[in-house]
Amino acid sequence: MPDRHPRLRRVAYLTAVMMCCAAFVLALTGIATTQGHVRPNGEAAAAVKRLHEQQVSEHSGRCHRQQTTVAAQPEV
Repeated sequence: MPDRHPRLRRVAYLTAVMMCCAAFVLALTGIATTQGHVRPNGEAAAAVKRLHEQQVSEHSGRCHRQQTTVAAQPEV
């Protein structure tokens, strides 16, 4: 049985593809605009440092490899 609306399906498919591409580009643009705006000594950096220290303390007894420490970055 022949398809009754092949053009409508093509248009819908192309619209969906274009919307996905646009969403991806907007997400990348949002990521790119935040570059340089995050301070290395701010709240986010402190939260990551606490999480890292917690993970290191949890795994310190089970790991046979030498533990490495992350050097503090100088303030900008």
